[in-house]
Amino acid sequence: MERLGDLLPLLDVALRNRAGTPRDLAYLAGLDESDVARPGSTRSTELGFLSVTNDTVTYRRPDSAVAGYTEALVDRLATDVDASLRRAQSALGLIPGLLQAWMEGTTESHSLHVDMLHGPWAPADMWRLQFSRRIPEVSNVCMPSTAALFAPQQEYQAGFWADRAGSRIDVRLIMSVADATHPLARERIQLELDAGVRIRMHPAPPSFFWITDDDTIGIPLSWGEAWPTTVIGIQSPSLAAVLGWVYERLWTEAVEVDVDAGAGADQPWDPMLRLMNQGYTMEAASAALGLAPRTGRRRVADAMAHFGTSSHFSLGVAWGAAQSSSSSGL
Repeated sequence: MERLGDLLPLLDVALRNRAGTPRDLAYLAGLDESDVARPGSTRSTELGFLSVTNDTVTYRRPDSAVAGYTEALVDRLATDVDASLRRAQSALGLIPGLLQAWMEGTTESHSLHVDMLHGPWAPADMWRLQFSRRIPEVSNVCMPSTAALFAPQQEYQAGFWADRAGSRIDVRLIMSVADATHPLARERIQLELDAGVRIRMHPAPPSFFWITDDDTIGIPLSWGEAWPTTVIGIQSPSLAAVLGWVYERLWTEAVEVDVDAGAGADQPWDPMLRLMNQGYTMEAASAALGLAPRTGRRRVADAMAHFGTSSHFSLGVAWGAAQSSSSSGL
């Protein structure tokens, strides 16, 4: 695709004179007619500012053309980023096996510090091991399953980051929408929010992992595990940078957790409407909550009947007003 700036002379002449045929436009612009008239020519059609059909030039309003051009660039960028994200995650899945091969295949000393812990509480144990060596300043955590936050064991009851007591650590947590919207999770999430943890929910967190201080990561032995029984801790700024990019991408896709929005709510449609109110489509909200599409649609239909509304917009307004009244005690 030619740069838009390179086409400005032609577009300026075309929009000022509105020549009716490719020949006339080429003459006015000092170009060969083939540069204007040939099918698929970047100078005539690709950018959408003008088109040629049956030897007739038609023009598109500049704001519409620029909007279309920009949307195409954004779509292409999003596709490229999504593809890069998938490739990055695929590469991360190779790390544990490659590290094991490296450590078994050489007797030379190397600077890569690697720890591996096993067991049902390996993620929490690895965190505490890392914490015992150095108190981090920043920690970004992705937890598709937040079992550790609600564990009945007394030693984990105080929270996954209990050892940070008395320390100023900037913690961000990505959790699944299903966990974040579960009624039993509300109190625990509120405690974490009160402790300063920033929490967002994502419809499909790809794996358990964390990054601390841009130089240390924790990943499962098998990438994709929601709550792994084997965790590898690696001190590597280069790997932390890659995993940090993955985390930032997920963070921008996630939405803020709003515990107060569901306080006191006991209607089956509340989780669906809460997500739809945050921009999720009905299908995406159903999938995020682990519901069949038909079940999600039925819950929204039940809510519409309950509030006496005829559209999703009016339902959102009525439900939001009811939530506000409930939280204010009215």
